[in-house]
Amino acid sequence: MTPPKQPEPAFSIITVCLNSEKTVERTINSVLNQTFNDVEYIIIDGGSTDNTLNIIESYEEQITTIISEPDKGLYYAMNKGLALAKGRLIGIINSDDWYEPNTLDLVYQEYLKTGEEAVFHGLCKYYENGKEGKILSYHHDILKYTNIAHPTCFISKEIYDEFGFFDTDYKIAADYELLLRLYSAGVLFKRIERVLANFDEGGISESDDSHFEVLRIRRQYDQINKLKYRLKMLKLKFSSLIKI
Repeated sequence: MTPPKQPEPAFSIITVCLNSEKTVERTINSVLNQTFNDVEYIIIDGGSTDNTLNIIESYEEQITTIISEPDKGLYYAMNKGLALAKGRLIGIINSDDWYEPNTLDLVYQEYLKTGEEAVFHGLCKYYENGKEGKILSYHHDILKYTNIAHPTCFISKEIYDEFGFFDTDYKIAADYELLLRLYSAGVLFKRIERVLANFDEGGISESDDSHFEVLRIRRQYDQINKLKYRLKMLKLKFSSLIKI
């Protein structure tokens, strides 16, 4: 006899990590302590060699899926999590970032109000050296030029099913490519005017390589003409040389 199909959770939350012993517990607690609890939680660890896995396993009864194995990089790990996700809405929060306690409540209320599949996103609070620096509220129209705050994004599973996962040809800015792909295809974006996530600045997303990838993606989706693309590339390369 086939067992009855289990109802899909409202949310799938994915955390990817590698040697994140200093920050991963804060991330885990920000998911587990949400005021909204219809959630499956998936953690993809890239084979940490520090205390990260021990910290994760101390919460294993509250985590739906834990996978720890070497992978080819950040977006391969995210795609692994997306392939497992069953929730109607999927959020990705990395191991040095964290949600506000009512984030999922706010997103689900907006999802019910909207009545259709969408990319939901909101305000992001940025920290540097443990101190709050700024709160940014990006409108999705900025995707023509640069990324919105990916830690605040929740994307309907149906959208992932239709448009695919992260393009692993991009090593740093594949989240931008995915969001611009959806935006260019006319997918609905809904901005929530509340802080949804907190972001620890200073990671690889701030690097010159990230800016190069963003320019390549903008050119791929015709958000910048060939001449401006070349000029901006030259300016970035010159700036990189000066730093050496």
